[in-house]
Amino acid sequence: MYENIISIDRASSESLQTQIRRQMAIAILGRQFPIHHPLPSIRKLAADLKVSVTTVTLAYEALKSDGFVLGKGRSGFFVNPDVLAAENSGYEARTGSGAVEETASKVDFDTLFGERSFDLDRVVKPADALLRYRYPFICGLVDPSLFPITSWRECLRDSVNAIELRNWAADFSDIDDELLVEKLIQRCLFRRGINAHPSEVLVTIGGQMALYLAIKVLHRRGESIGIEDPGYPDIVNIAQLERLEIERLPIDSSGVIVDGIGAHLKSVFVTPSHQFPTNVTMPMERRNELLARTSRNGTFVIEDDYEAEISFNKTPPPALKSMDKNGNVIYVGSLTKSLMPGLRIGYLVADKAFVREARALRHHILRHPPVNNQRTVALFLQRGYFDRHVKRMTDVYRERCDVMFHELERHFPGHSTRPVYGGGSIWFRLPEGIDSHQLQEAVKRKGAVFEVVGNAFSDTRLNHSYIRLGFSLIDVAAIPAGIGVIAAAIHELATNSTPL
Repeated sequence: MYENIISIDRASSESLQTQIRRQMAIAILGRQFPIHHPLPSIRKLAADLKVSVTTVTLAYEALKSDGFVLGKGRSGFFVNPDVLAAENSGYEARTGSGAVEETASKVDFDTLFGERSFDLDRVVKPADALLRYRYPFICGLVDPSLFPITSWRECLRDSVNAIELRNWAADFSDIDDELLVEKLIQRCLFRRGINAHPSEVLVTIGGQMALYLAIKVLHRRGESIGIEDPGYPDIVNIAQLERLEIERLPIDSSGVIVDGIGAHLKSVFVTPSHQFPTNVTMPMERRNELLARTSRNGTFVIEDDYEAEISFNKTPPPALKSMDKNGNVIYVGSLTKSLMPGLRIGYLVADKAFVREARALRHHILRHPPVNNQRTVALFLQRGYFDRHVKRMTDVYRERCDVMFHELERHFPGHSTRPVYGGGSIWFRLPEGIDSHQLQEAVKRKGAVFEVVGNAFSDTRLNHSYIRLGFSLIDVAAIPAGIGVIAAAIHELATNSTPL
């Protein structure tokens, strides 16, 4: 039973007791034993390892003395929780035995990965934002208090009936849930002005996967891609990983400047509805210019229509894809910003030949998509729950946006960009001399948290001069106090800064 955790080498110069003690300690630190369940009894372990009871007893007593285990009378021995909580609790450091020797030959993973490491700079949202911070100004997350849990449970229950379970047994490698694709076309794409055939829609595990598939299918190594400046940091990272030549395209108050899009670019990545991260919305005239130039140049357009459902305007501008006459627009959408990020439902819309190729690539990344999630979301869309949920979210977000913008303008007039389209964040320019990373650490100590912008700007100095303040997660009543915390921290940093 313990052959993969403890093995006895009778030819070793190390005593049997020390072998057991050492390997048990390593297994405990590696969390291979459940913390609230008794460890193997002395007699059981002795029998399994074919050693004497005395040998195992001495090993357990040594582990107890070293603090690895606790003895609880007739209940037996248990893992000591303190040893797992302690930092740098390596076996050698705690016992001083030196029994664990360094491996003679160790792989140098730093050299192995070299310049091909996937561990690039990226913005990571705190998973415990709601629990840890009183003022969570985090973008892209959904306030769980707004989620219609009763309606979701109904759809979840109906997605696991006997008939649906038979569908789970099928091979969905080359297809998606037909009902979900149908409802995405009817409920989501139609509102963006997009008429799509089911063969032109691919369901993905969130919008990020759709973006990766689009770039991977479109590009070969060394080709050029245009990315907004500032722009979405993860697109910059994906392009770097694919060894593409990145050209940053400046933006103005109407979005990306079309004149900078040359014929040498294989594709351009744009966020026209509300530009990431500035939230500016591209007007119709600029959209027509963009499509005309890219069609003339033979350049593909990757359109990220993130947060498209959350529109503060009654008549939001149509998606670029709805205006596409040439077939060169690859459209990416997602429900993760309006449902829950953990549900991971995104979609890609393009010519059926492109979708066929992207589906084949998805097969090699994700052999079998989670059809249970797909069917639950399909029912949620079909029964109108999604529409009601989005309407409620939009009303709440509009109110939160108004309050946040008012508070920011009260403290820092002219530093905020109010979103025209909608969404869940406000773009904020910090006062001169304030560093976003220093400010982030300062407000965390006061119970607030926000996102820095990562590598959004090609000019790295500007990446420390702006922040995104999300209002999707924070209650409207907490916004004024939260902005007050940020304002006080900015004032303190400005007061304590040393002039150069």
